Amino acid sequence: MTRDFGDAENPIEDDYDKFVRQLFLLYSLLRTLFKYKLCPVIFDLIISTIELVAEFSPGIEQPSHDEINNVMIQDNQLWTLHVDGSSNIRGSRLGVVLKSSHGGNMVYSIRCEFKATNNEAEYEALIAGLDIAYNSGARRVHVRSDSLLVVKQVNGDFQAKDSKMMTYLKIAKESIARFEKFTIEQIPRDLNVQADDLANMGSAFNEPTLDSIPIIHLMTSSIEAIEKVQMIEEVYNWSLDIWNYLKYDRLPDDKMEARKTRSKASRYTIFEGKLYRKSTSGLILRCITSKEHMNQILQEMHDGECGNHSGGRSLANRISRQGYYWPTLREDAMRYVQRCDACQRHSGTSHLPSKPLHSVLIPWPFMRWGMDIVGKLPPAPGQKVFLLILTDYFSKWIEAAAFSQVRDKEVISFIQTNSIYRFGVPSEIMCDNGSQFIGEKTRKFDDERGIRLITSTPRYPQSNGLAESSNKVIINSIQKRLKEAKGKWVEELPSVLWANRTTPRTSTGQTPFSLVYGCEEVPPIESQLPIARHRTMEQNVIDLYYDLDALEELREKAFQKMALQKAMVERRFNKKVKAKIFQVGDYVLRQVFQNTQELNAGKLSIKWEGPYIISKIIGNGAYKLTTIEGKEIPRSWNATHLKRYYF
Repeated sequence: MTRDFGDAENPIEDDYDKFVRQLFLLYSLLRTLFKYKLCPVIFDLIISTIELVAEFSPGIEQPSHDEINNVMIQDNQLWTLHVDGSSNIRGSRLGVVLKSSHGGNMVYSIRCEFKATNNEAEYEALIAGLDIAYNSGARRVHVRSDSLLVVKQVNGDFQAKDSKMMTYLKIAKESIARFEKFTIEQIPRDLNVQADDLANMGSAFNEPTLDSIPIIHLMTSSIEAIEKVQMIEEVYNWSLDIWNYLKYDRLPDDKMEARKTRSKASRYTIFEGKLYRKSTSGLILRCITSKEHMNQILQEMHDGECGNHSGGRSLANRISRQGYYWPTLREDAMRYVQRCDACQRHSGTSHLPSKPLHSVLIPWPFMRWGMDIVGKLPPAPGQKVFLLILTDYFSKWIEAAAFSQVRDKEVISFIQTNSIYRFGVPSEIMCDNGSQFIGEKTRKFDDERGIRLITSTPRYPQSNGLAESSNKVIINSIQKRLKEAKGKWVEELPSVLWANRTTPRTSTGQTPFSLVYGCEEVPPIESQLPIARHRTMEQNVIDLYYDLDALEELREKAFQKMALQKAMVERRFNKKVKAKIFQVGDYVLRQVFQNTQELNAGKLSIKWEGPYIISKIIGNGAYKLTTIEGKEIPRSWNATHLKRYYF
């Protein structure tokens, strides 16, 4: 830090710098912060302290106000700025913690004397913090905020779509441009505790609880002046040329425009100082030219006292029947309905696929298994009510076992017994997000053996379609074997698995048994009615050797047939696709499910919740979400359960 009093020939005393320069810094800073309505008591306290130091420091003269005004602070070291904003029904407050390069901390609690949302408060905190940092001498600053929205928008990862957010972002970037170096990062809330406490202190109580913290009153928002300018902006009057022609017989100078105006004016008339249009149905429609009146009519007809949240086309027709007109009526009505929050949350769900089908082709047996749980089933001996199923992606071989409960312990034992000890260590296992599948013990077991665990997206069983298909086949076969005693399903399970393994599959043209062992099984019926292979045992043994030699060829043909069959299914499936493509930063709503449904709402519950923000694209129609406040939503979600949100 250096100080320039305009007289470079007179050196500044070391004692003077040591005792007083920080007080001058505070004085200069407080002068700048008067736009935030800093409490005068604190300002007077600083002035009194400067006078006291000057009085009891021999040889040090108290500087004049002109000298103080010429204080110039230069600091090229990196400063750290923590900011946070909070808003609730009692008001909004901002927390700012500025850490200088010399180790000193400056904390500020700013009370907003205007209404602000949480996101607006976060931006106000950032803008106020940047002003404080700049006026404190910082030229290189690193900002830390727990608001994902603000950080991503400032860094350009998210797009600001709301008009207020766009204005706040513009002001923030103007403040950032003053610094030589600027970086910003999003941190968890528990690493932003001090700023968070300052922000929550004022929004939770009427008065601050810590008297030692400077209280700054922010009387107006950073964007208020800009909003006033935007409200006064000139609105293009679409009827001006027609009015001038009908009222004053004046036409535009351009010949084409004049001809166009003369042609259009035949359907208009002026009555009692108002412009009206004659519709084809015979109605006389009042022409609306004010944007404010257009929005008022749309709001009243759509969601006002006489509104029924109808669709855009219906809304436009209704407004016309009520006697109003402007050229962009239908377009404006469609846009208004599209952005209606209630309509978006209560709109129906589409059953069309949102992404093309992505088939998984596995070229060799037991490289990849699909795993799933079926249950609860009727209690069997030993209180077994769950069925754990493994299905090989290539041969369609199914392994299944019954359990009374399925924890990570049972899952690990089942994988060892039915997969590893029989067919070797698999490369991948596909499963859902059940805690027994993705728990710490199961993951550790898989990692130690080099097994890659792939999880499907929640509420989207199609991503683990083979396992779901096997569940259906096994349960359907058990149902047909049982009569009165439903608890005997465990006894029927081995025979059901045997029948499934020895039945040819449409996708491969072979039985799972033949693709695994290279020959067909010997069914129990052959013991009673022997076939030719029992009569020529020597030749049959030779044929078995030949079958083993031809097993690789058999599997290759099965793979080719499976690829053709999947391609045919893809073509049929993809004809129905209604694509949903989102980008990082897009706002979306997520479908409401039974476990997230509003309590006691019943049929009146909303169908979509949010909005959320797309934070990461996983691929194949899966996305990671965060809340607007920056909290990450667990697991990825498929585009089928998402829809774009319009402000």
